[in-house]
Amino acid sequence: MNITITNLTPCIDWQWATPSFTYGGLNRAKSGKKYVAGKGINVSAALKNLGLDPLCIGYNYRENGDFISQAMDNWGIRHDFVTVDGAVRTNIKLYDNATGEMTEINQSGTFVPADAQNILMGELEKLATETTSHSSQNCHANASLSKLNVSKPLHLLVLSGSMPDGVPPDTYKRMCDIWPGPVLLDTGGEALRLALAGEKPPFCIKPNLYELTSGFGVELPTKESIVVFCKGLIQKYGVSMICVSMGADGALLVTEGEFYYAPALNVDVCAVQGAGDAMVAGLVYGLAQGLTVPELLRTAMAAAAATVARDGTLMCTLEGFNAYMPQVTLA
Repeated sequence: MNITITNLTPCIDWQWATPSFTYGGLNRAKSGKKYVAGKGINVSAALKNLGLDPLCIGYNYRENGDFISQAMDNWGIRHDFVTVDGAVRTNIKLYDNATGEMTEINQSGTFVPADAQNILMGELEKLATETTSHSSQNCHANASLSKLNVSKPLHLLVLSGSMPDGVPPDTYKRMCDIWPGPVLLDTGGEALRLALAGEKPPFCIKPNLYELTSGFGVELPTKESIVVFCKGLIQKYGVSMICVSMGADGALLVTEGEFYYAPALNVDVCAVQGAGDAMVAGLVYGLAQGLTVPELLRTAMAAAAATVARDGTLMCTLEGFNAYMPQVTLA
């Protein structure tokens, strides 16, 4: 299985913990750590920890970019970034030990000029061509899961995160059109809507509940309403599978003919960032193992639980994943 991860907005996360956060007042940090992050980077790290060998492509920056590349090298993750002028964005994560709540201050992605965008698209086209020539049977992006034969070469593209400044919202749509295999998309807003409406919609999307409701201007107060709405998207756009993460309320996995719900696990939470990225990695891991639809939700939930149990943006380990798998229940 060949897995290509696209990371358009790498970042450095500074996580600070306070005994009790005071809004508008003085807060003294009890501890602080710096982490390499970015949604695609997080997915890549989780997959590497689970024993897979993804390739991470996308953008990196001249200022502080070495911090990103060196971390990827240390983790043994293959990467091929397009270098862009400017600095890697920095995010601040303020964790309140008293309440367990995280306050996040995230910078926007640094501006990416058109020439760098063209280089990345060219690299993706090259990878797509190599993928086609090396596979005797390619999986179409909107093939139904029942027809997705994971025992044969599966070339999966994962698209995660928002667009940096200068990058148009139809970028993920164009990447879906280029890629010959299935695409798993984790984004929101206009980028999600445009990708769904393209000629080759993604095989799977993984919005969180906020991205789903705000992106389509709907209210979905119950699990039943979420399932009905997702089935409507599947029928309208041809996407095969939708995984909706709902934080402490668990997650839903919906296909045209079935749906499953998994409640959140009882975990001593150390950090919440990266949980959605871990779910994406869990879905990919399940696809690599050729698992059934309900088992895909179980691998997603186990990966998320094993991630929030770790500090900062440290992603799930295989040991943690295996420990949480038996605890995942489906309804």
